[in-house]
Amino acid sequence: MTLVLLPGMLGSADGWADVVFRLGSDTAIHVGRIDQHDTIAGLAAGVLAGSPSEFALAGHSLGGIVALEMVRQQPSRIRRLALLNSSARPPTDAQRAAWRGWDARIAAGEFDAVARELAVATLPASRADLVERNARMASAVGAVGFRRQLAAQQSRTDARPRLAAITVPTVVIRGDLDQVSPAPMQHELAHGIPDATLHVLPEVGHMSPLEAPDAVVALLREWLDR
Repeated sequence: MTLVLLPGMLGSADGWADVVFRLGSDTAIHVGRIDQHDTIAGLAAGVLAGSPSEFALAGHSLGGIVALEMVRQQPSRIRRLALLNSSARPPTDAQRAAWRGWDARIAAGEFDAVARELAVATLPASRADLVERNARMASAVGAVGFRRQLAAQQSRTDARPRLAAITVPTVVIRGDLDQVSPAPMQHELAHGIPDATLHVLPEVGHMSPLEAPDAVVALLREWLDR
C-alpha cells in the first residue's frame, strides 16, 4: 500500500526525507504538495487527484488538517490515517490576525524574514541545529506558495464533529515540547477518532519528522503493519 505524506505549512518533501530514508525501499511513498491551492478543500482535492486509488495517509501540522479534509471528501480511498502535530479546530481570531499580518509582510517583500522567524518559532530552543534546514524548506515553498497556504488556513472549518466517522486505523503523534499544536489539540484528535492511539515523543517540538525521525518511523511501521 502506498504511503502518502503531507508536509506542514512552509514544509517541503525534505521535512519527511529522514523518515522516507528510514522506511526504506520496501514502502512505496508519495510526498504530496500543499501549496498549489488557496483553500483547504482545494489542497485536499489536489492531493487526492495525484494519489493512488487507495493509500495510507500521514499529515504533519497543516498537512494533517488537509488530511482530515481528504478523509471527508473521499473516505473510502484512505485506509490508514496518521496525524502529526496537527489540529481539528477552526482558527482563532488571534491566528487569523497573525496570518493576515504575515501575508501583508510578504506582500511588502519580507518573505525571507517571516520564513526565518517561523523556522525558529516551530523548533524548540534545543534544536537550533535544524533552523537552517527548516528555513530552506520555506524557500522551496516560496512567497506565492506561502500566501496560498495562508489563504487556505483562513478557510479552515471545525473538523471535530466529523472525527467520530473515521473508522480506519489512526495514530496521533505529538511532541511534548510542541507549543504550536499543544497537547489539548492532540487529545481532541485521539479521543474524537474511534480507537485512535496517541503517542507523545519526549523532548520533541512541533517538527517531529525532522526532530525525531527514528521515533516517528517506529510508530509509522507499527501503524502500517496493524
